[in-house]
Amino acid sequence: MKIRKSIFTKLIGSFILYAVATVLTFILCLLLSLVFIGEGDLNRVRPDNVVDENGNVVNLDIAQKIGGWVEELDENYNVINTYGEKRTTNTYYTSEQLLELTSSNGKSEYIGFLVQPENSSKRFLCIYDRDVMQLNSTVVLNETNTPDVFWLFFPLSIIEILLISLYLKKKIKNPLDKIVEGMESLKSGDDNARIDIRTEAEFEKIVDTFNVMAKQLQTEKSEKEQLTKKKNQMILELSHDIKTPVATMKSYANALEAGLVPEEKIGDTYRLIDAKANRVHKLTDDMFMMLKMDNPDYRINPETVNLCEYLRQLCAEYYDEITEAGFEFVIDIPENEINAKIDTDLFSRVVGNLLSNAKKYNKTGNTISVKLSAENNKISLTVCDNGSEIDKAFAEQMFSAFSRGDKARKTDGGTGLGLAISRIIVEKHGGTLNYSRKGNENVFEVELPCL
Repeated sequence: MKIRKSIFTKLIGSFILYAVATVLTFILCLLLSLVFIGEGDLNRVRPDNVVDENGNVVNLDIAQKIGGWVEELDENYNVINTYGEKRTTNTYYTSEQLLELTSSNGKSEYIGFLVQPENSSKRFLCIYDRDVMQLNSTVVLNETNTPDVFWLFFPLSIIEILLISLYLKKKIKNPLDKIVEGMESLKSGDDNARIDIRTEAEFEKIVDTFNVMAKQLQTEKSEKEQLTKKKNQMILELSHDIKTPVATMKSYANALEAGLVPEEKIGDTYRLIDAKANRVHKLTDDMFMMLKMDNPDYRINPETVNLCEYLRQLCAEYYDEITEAGFEFVIDIPENEINAKIDTDLFSRVVGNLLSNAKKYNKTGNTISVKLSAENNKISLTVCDNGSEIDKAFAEQMFSAFSRGDKARKTDGGTGLGLAISRIIVEKHGGTLNYSRKGNENVFEVELPCL
């Protein structure tokens, strides 16, 4: 995978590039200035090159351009001739004055260069302003004498700035525009909004984060729509299931009021009305529990419980009911303690629902069993029956609300919410509830974390 440079690195690199380009431009302009001063010959710009080997002053115009002049001296250092505009009043020099004037570390206002031509006995002193010479190291460039070509530095610098700005625009502004465009698309409701650009590390991280966020929003929106559809379906199913017993109760009540029920049937009619009322109560109670448990803000009240003792008591409560229905009730609970944190009221509903379903829908088998074990920090509680296998199509959605029965195990009036509520309760405890067919048994297994 290619490692992309960060935008910070690009900015630093850009400024270094700008600095290097600026220095090179300055040097170029300086060289052009020197060429201009020396009229095409850089050697003529040397401060001591105004006198040729024969003792003739030949480049006086160059010396004057940079504020200098030339003095001819005799053997006693008297000034006998002056070339150019003399700026001092000296008519002669002592040895100390000459040493001070020609020293690079001298304190005098001017600096001089002694020239002794090879083919002449003459002696010359080339004099320049010391401050200007020190400011420009080797070449004097006085502000008043700076040639026009030196001002090329400024337009060239502006061109460099424009080029670097275009470069940074490509590397920074264009990716930002793409990111803003993606955000605007997402804001306008486009669930498929994604940003597809390859750029610097920081922007690439923003792009990846945006795409992950957009995908999550799309998923959450889809889940919300599914949840809304599910709740609407639950309400529709509930209203349908309530409508039938209510209509029956109303019909019986009207028949009783009109005296249409024979006296010997009145007791049965009241019992039918009571049964239908219980049916409505069961539906509304399960619906209330479903909605309450489905709320993410709902909190259970767990406490540490010895599951072995707890399950023995629950099984004892259902023992007579199951055996009287003609089933053998097999209970396999170890003697040692197995502790877990559970909400006992809610968990009793889970176990009771699984046992009731095993008794209610087991039409072809004769055994119901409960087994508890703990291994690898997991607690396993299974409720099994040896009845007919649950239809695979139904098994895939049996834990959804209002799922009831199948071709082999028909309902006799359940609400269709029992298994859905049971699974939510187990999940609230940090566990799982699943169904499988093992051998000739239907197995509902609850797994909980061990303490």
